[in-house]
Amino acid sequence: MSITNEACLAHLQGMVRIPTVSNPDSRLMDFSKFDELHDFLRTSYPLLHQHLTLQKVGRAGLLYHWKGTGRSGEKPLLLMAHQDVVPVGDEAEWAHPPFDAVVENGMLYGRGTTDSKCNIMAEMEAVEELLRQGYTPDTDVYLAYGYNEEVMGGDGPSAKKIADTLKDMGVRLGMIVDECGGCSDGQSEKVDRPVCNIVVGEKGYADYALIAEDEGGHSSTPGAESPMVRMGQALQALWAHPFPYRIIPVVQENLSTLAPYSTRPEREKELLGDIPAHFEEIVRELLPKDRTMAALFHTTMAPTMIKGSDQANILPTRVTCTVNCRLLPGDTLESVQQHIQSVMPEGITVQLVKGTPASPLSPTGSFGYNVIRSLCEEDHPTVITTPSLMLGGTDARYFYGVCDHVYRFSAFYFENNWGDAHSPREAIPVSVLDGGAKFFLRLIRRYATAQ
Repeated sequence: MSITNEACLAHLQGMVRIPTVSNPDSRLMDFSKFDELHDFLRTSYPLLHQHLTLQKVGRAGLLYHWKGTGRSGEKPLLLMAHQDVVPVGDEAEWAHPPFDAVVENGMLYGRGTTDSKCNIMAEMEAVEELLRQGYTPDTDVYLAYGYNEEVMGGDGPSAKKIADTLKDMGVRLGMIVDECGGCSDGQSEKVDRPVCNIVVGEKGYADYALIAEDEGGHSSTPGAESPMVRMGQALQALWAHPFPYRIIPVVQENLSTLAPYSTRPEREKELLGDIPAHFEEIVRELLPKDRTMAALFHTTMAPTMIKGSDQANILPTRVTCTVNCRLLPGDTLESVQQHIQSVMPEGITVQLVKGTPASPLSPTGSFGYNVIRSLCEEDHPTVITTPSLMLGGTDARYFYGVCDHVYRFSAFYFENNWGDAHSPREAIPVSVLDGGAKFFLRLIRRYATAQ
């Protein structure tokens, strides 16, 4: 017996049908659903649960340990994903019920199909098949699955608890592979051949509160500068003073590597082929029309929530606005707060609500990086391999205390027919499921077998 698409589909459907929705307030989470998922995993992967030791971390975190022979000189391997999913939103917007795991026209629809239960499935299928073959790794292999990635750890990041557990055990890892990145057909990167995108780091995350206060009163007698008016002025000032654009090496390498194969207009290819020489032109010509590219070159600031009074005829005594920032490596939580405060009008204070700095950037010459690269090149001989920076965040950011080689790489071949994660269209092509599991099987063998 070997990995089959039928088994991969059945197991992923079973996971998707269990609504493991996270919440910033863990008291509002239904942890019985996570227990149900754990029962399903035990039933679906009996060899894995027979041969690997399982440690439960926090309320629902899972840390599996596959003991190796010790014949390899490589440090242990950790494969990651997260169990939780985002809320469904307005269910009326879904063509199929979000937790029914419906298959239609070759697509599996449902919340968690792409983010990130597909990765749990693929990693466990790989380990189960290797055990079925009688394989034992020559270095230790770990699997780790947190339960509140989608809420940035909420009131207690489960991934950090897992990382702390490994640290307390004295474990030093040789490579981590988490979600995101991956091998694609190149369309999303605007190139004419497959791309192997190995994410070597991610931007930081921070929420800042802008605060304006006043004595309040009745809305029939408003003052000239109520807290809400001052907050409007504060947002105008924020928008007028963005962080300056600058070049960091990983972004330069990514865009310059792809440029010769780009389907962009010749002018854009020329500019991106030598970013330092053409940076002023890139800032002037390309970034205003490409928000994704622009976010690679500076720390972004986005006002996302505002709160005033609780009733329409009451002048607020306090207005708060949440500004979500994604920090480019080189900026810090403190420097971003200082920048925001420096451009605020009088009477506005800035407070850090929560945040994590940008991650370190993992090296591109490591054994683990080259394992991922070689596997992609075997599957796609014309593939372009490039490191990249992630604009969002993953649980991997908590593991730099136990590993220097932290990568984000999805094992599934990506084309533009996937349904967007976090949307009512979330879906994954059924045809790619077994390929993801087989990729992880080969990755474990390549990394964890003594050379």
